Amino acid sequence: MINSPHDAFRTYLSIPERMPRYLDKQHSYQVIDNICQISEEIDVFLFDGYGVLNVGKTAINGAVEQVNKLRAMGKKVYVVTNAATQDMKGLVQKYQNFGFNFECDQIINSREVMMQEFLARTSPEQGSIGVIVPKPYCRVTADYDERYPEDDSFWDADQFLFLSGNGWNQRLQERWVQALQERPRPIWVGNADLIAPLEQGVSHEPGSYTLTLDEPLYSWVNCYGKPYRPIFEQVLSCIARDYGEVEPSQVAMIGDTLHTDILGGAAMGFKTVLVTGSGFLRDMNVQESIEQARIYPDYCLTSI
Repeated sequence: MINSPHDAFRTYLSIPERMPRYLDKQHSYQVIDNICQISEEIDVFLFDGYGVLNVGKTAINGAVEQVNKLRAMGKKVYVVTNAATQDMKGLVQKYQNFGFNFECDQIINSREVMMQEFLARTSPEQGSIGVIVPKPYCRVTADYDERYPEDDSFWDADQFLFLSGNGWNQRLQERWVQALQERPRPIWVGNADLIAPLEQGVSHEPGSYTLTLDEPLYSWVNCYGKPYRPIFEQVLSCIARDYGEVEPSQVAMIGDTLHTDILGGAAMGFKTVLVTGSGFLRDMNVQESIEQARIYPDYCLTSI
């Protein structure tokens, strides 16, 4: 079981073949005091949520002000998040509650990217779907036969949508794996993160239950969030829609996790900014982690 950032980091190191292929030559990074310091080089800022804008249910001190400063400079600002429990309406409300003024077209989340692909590639006639999400967020499609973990029929679903680790546990995981071993089925992962930082401790995200599946079950897994390409292709589509074509080197991915935000952003040719004070690396040796992962950000700062 993954119970800490240290555990998650070791897990990432153990599954390099399940990460995007990106070989980056070792290079030094520039330490900056705040995100506005790179405003002359960067036109588009992509912010991760957890560990960058907020920790759990609390906005990080000064984050709202820094985002507003970038906007006042005429910079383009988006949230790029693997949060998949809530739909887009819920995400917009969440960030507004934190004090951020993000509209739905300024938030790119892995749930929406996954659902677009799922609906394009499947149909209700293909059978039932098992949806792993807390009860308040049930009913994620309009026409599909949805089943939930509390339903006896859940284990016989023809496909699975894994949106949230909230409420999932080792007992359910073991039963699910057994059911999949008896009959492998497609698994659509809305959040590929292993963990997310909370005010105290971490939450277990869908990636911790799916990226770690043994072969051949892992071959049935479909991931759409960071660090994988589909969510970043959606980012580029949104930028082109709003502002036209922008050089990748003028885009910055700002995140707290080397194996998701930094790896995924670098693989797209974006500049990358590692935030260390409140998220994944807050209790870890940053330089040692960078060297072990062989994932090198362009910039590093404690908080945006």
